[in-house]
Amino acid sequence: MASLWPFIAKPKNRQILSWLGGGLVAVAVGAWAVVTYVWPAHEPAKTACAQQGIVVGGNVSGSTVTNSVAGASGSGPCIETKPAK
Repeated sequence: MASLWPFIAKPKNRQILSWLGGGLVAVAVGAWAVVTYVWPAHEPAKTACAQQGIVVGGNVSGSTVTNSVAGASGSGPCIETKPAK
């Protein structure tokens, strides 16, 4: 530890260490972006028809989804929804 302080005390060494630290942070952020892009979340949001409306699992705010009924009831690719526990 005693030899570390004289090394850090020199302005040129501090400048080099700051560039190395910034570079490591940039590499870590880039790696995290690649990992989250290549391996997305395990379970995507689920969408199902429910009483001529739409049920979405997940956090939805500021949605522009409008609910309008057209055609015969029961039309469309609806799936059975399980009742909430």
